[in-house]
Amino acid sequence: MPLSKDWSEWWRRFLDLTTDESGTAVDVLRQRYVEEMQLTDQFKQYARRMHYSQYQEKLLQLAAETGKHAQWIAEKIVALGGKLPDVPERRSTDENSWQSLLMALEDENRSVDRLSEQLRRIGLEHPDITKFLQQISREQENHRDEIREMLMRSDPFALSLA
Repeated sequence: MPLSKDWSEWWRRFLDLTTDESGTAVDVLRQRYVEEMQLTDQFKQYARRMHYSQYQEKLLQLAAETGKHAQWIAEKIVALGGKLPDVPERRSTDENSWQSLLMALEDENRSVDRLSEQLRRIGLEHPDITKFLQQISREQENHRDEIREMLMRSDPFALSLA
């Protein structure tokens, strides 16, 4: 085996880049599926705690959008020959409306961070998957802006008995 091939393989392992691109894509999609399903559930839980109907509606809209992402991801996993992962349920504690918005923002921030890493792992091997994940990334940026705006308009001390 030529030396350049050895170094190439070494760098792939060092950078955690697998040579089985479809396996990597399925792994990333499975992780993303769990993430999107959990976000969908969390947004619904947060919406139930909102005192303002417009905030409830907005969070339910975000839940619907992330649910659509999860559905597309599930279809792609199956099309690539993968199996849908189990989605562990995430329970939240009894927060007031403002704390729920803050947690929604933190959830979205963590998801954005993981998504950028997942995009790096897939690379250019699956342009359709990369394109869709980039679309999710743009939508998550919008979600963060919307949650941030709700958070800034909310008084952290108001309705603390929620």
